[in-house]
Amino acid sequence: MSFWTELQRNTSSRGATPLVTWLSDMGRIELSTVTFANAVSKAGNFLVDGLELEEDATVNVLLGNHWQSPVWFGTALATGLTITDDKPAITFGINSRAQSWQGSPEEFVIVSQDPFGMPDKEIPAGFVNGSAEVRNFGDYFSPAWPVASEHVAIQVGETEFTWEQLVARALELADQYGIKSGQSYGLHGASDLVTLAALQVVLPVVNGNSVVLIDQANPDFDAIKKQEKLAQMIIF
Repeated sequence: MSFWTELQRNTSSRGATPLVTWLSDMGRIELSTVTFANAVSKAGNFLVDGLELEEDATVNVLLGNHWQSPVWFGTALATGLTITDDKPAITFGINSRAQSWQGSPEEFVIVSQDPFGMPDKEIPAGFVNGSAEVRNFGDYFSPAWPVASEHVAIQVGETEFTWEQLVARALELADQYGIKSGQSYGLHGASDLVTLAALQVVLPVVNGNSVVLIDQANPDFDAIKKQEKLAQMIIF
């Protein structure tokens, strides 16, 4: 199994069921499984055909608890790239972070924080406007290369996780937080790269869960838990 195979299985079995919901001070956005898969497909085509990344490329995703974060985590997993915070080839982040970026502008893809994904109108010269570019690519994605079982999906320092090990870690987190298959759970705050990817995208895809990303300054957790019918709330 691979992330892409699991996502396709979800698309056929869950369809319009929410995979990711984003709660912010600007409103509420819900991504069905089909919508999420389409977003990953377009972004995957952008990485391979637009940025011309190859299978040994590395990426980092610095998008916090925005709905774009699981999309780009999922895109990296679907295309068989390695997610890392150690000198990645490409970093995905927001416009304000680009202002202090120390590397080459071409190595930083700006992803809009607009609730509906509308591209930023003004970005610093030389940077890639990812939210604008991705719109030029189709939503049919076919992996450009096979992803071997020993492929490193995430690397943090000296620690490496293959896809199977990442799935195992996600299921360990489900046990830790009492999240059963098919349940919805809330997620608020920041954590390490592996935990974030596991809870934002891996667990919903492999365990039939729905994740609610709480991206508010002063959230009312009790009200959110009731409103969204959450079985568990994870707060970092």
